[in-house]
Amino acid sequence: MPSQSAVPSRSAAPAKPIPAAFDSTRGWEVAAGKDGNLGGPAVASDAGLILFRSISEDKKTASVLAYDAKTGAIRWRSKPVANPTRDSLDADAMVFVTHKAGKEYAVLAVTGTEGGDGVNRASGVTRLAAYDTASSGEAAPVKETTVPDKATGYGVQRDGGLATVQLAGSAAVVDVLSGQVTTYRRNDPALNAPKPCELAIGSCNTSTGVAGLTSAGPLVQGFGAFWVLGGWFSGDVVPAGASPMVGAGKVMAYGSPDGRVVAAWPLTGHDNDRSIWAVHDGGTGQALATVECTGKKAEPRLSADGRYLIAGLAVFDLQEKKGYCFEATGARNPVQLTTVDKDGTAYGNAKTPDQATGSLRDTPTSVTLANGQASALPAGTLVPDLIAADAAVFGIDTGIGPVLVYPRR
Repeated sequence: MPSQSAVPSRSAAPAKPIPAAFDSTRGWEVAAGKDGNLGGPAVASDAGLILFRSISEDKKTASVLAYDAKTGAIRWRSKPVANPTRDSLDADAMVFVTHKAGKEYAVLAVTGTEGGDGVNRASGVTRLAAYDTASSGEAAPVKETTVPDKATGYGVQRDGGLATVQLAGSAAVVDVLSGQVTTYRRNDPALNAPKPCELAIGSCNTSTGVAGLTSAGPLVQGFGAFWVLGGWFSGDVVPAGASPMVGAGKVMAYGSPDGRVVAAWPLTGHDNDRSIWAVHDGGTGQALATVECTGKKAEPRLSADGRYLIAGLAVFDLQEKKGYCFEATGARNPVQLTTVDKDGTAYGNAKTPDQATGSLRDTPTSVTLANGQASALPAGTLVPDLIAADAAVFGIDTGIGPVLVYPRR
């Protein structure tokens, strides 16, 4: 078992005000200690773990710390991975979870530059190390893969062991368990749409790049269109009431961790900030659920059980194939949701105008998706950043103080 003195200290969490589904009297917290700063965390549901990435004090190595979700006891720690020198434009080190062949894996990703001596320039590198979440003691990587360039961002598939690594002029698709790396250069003719797509001015084969992964292959975003490489084309799956382009508005697509595609479509005849948000099947492109809502940008997030998907101010119940929008209405302030529990209760913050300052303040809010009813939580209630099968995680995005974990009642 790793030495307790070598990992950030874990202690009992104070009884903070939290949603009633979780027990404020049995929580634990973890803060940066002598081992360096923590990042993440991520949830490994199969193993019942909360995973953090840890950077050593001298910033030369990174590792994964695996804590029991219920008790906070350290289960295992990965062997350190060499941590490149990172600048502000490079992606932060992170840990994420994927599955392949019925097994769950934690993946540590680090990026930056290595080498250089004042004459020879340093080289960009991205390193991904995969670990079995059922490990114990000091875990060795199942596989370590190197991409010879710096990353600006990552995308991860919950199933299949695949990750996308966004690079300066390309994107790499990495099988983190076999080590296979496939690189796609932006604007490469090999990324062109699977059918002719000439527009009134120009072509959709402009500004092309891999925007994510689907169950059928890489998702490509083009000019006013998107498609799966060698597969289906967005022009064939336009939802009712939507158009690929309206005025300056163009359809934008985002890969979801479950292999589906989330797209923000302009409303036909309306050049404004409203969109028809749609979840498309990754294999066929069929629109599975839609909802009209404000906004055009999103970073799709899934609930721990994969049933619910959050995209901007929209939330989808993938089982019921229904979408909900929590934009501002005449009777309600906009609600930015962060997590959805397995019972369909969502949590987030309403953006409430402050009459004294003219700015917006966060009001902790819960939403019952079955009826779309939003309700303010008691003042001061902490909103979960992550919800696992056994616990909820708080304090990830504050950057101040410890990360708190409280088990379910």
